[in-house]
Amino acid sequence: MLHKIKLSKIAETTDVVVVDQWNVAVGDLVTANQSLALLETDKVTVDFPSPIAGRVTELLVGQGEEARTGDQMCVIEA
Repeated sequence: MLHKIKLSKIAETTDVVVVDQWNVAVGDLVTANQSLALLETDKVTVDFPSPIAGRVTELLVGQGEEARTGDQMCVIEA
């Protein structure tokens, strides 16, 4: 089953982040809570953990691109 992984709220006052780097590539197997990417806000850099285990099938936001709370970030096949 394919799961579209969305960006959850990072901080109360932050709705926009930049993908600093992806820690996974299409085809990689991931575990729940594994860091998928590093996200940068105007104040901090935070990990973006996987909510599920599975195989990454698609990265929907490019490195260096902005994403907003609720945006789809990647697709994982569980």
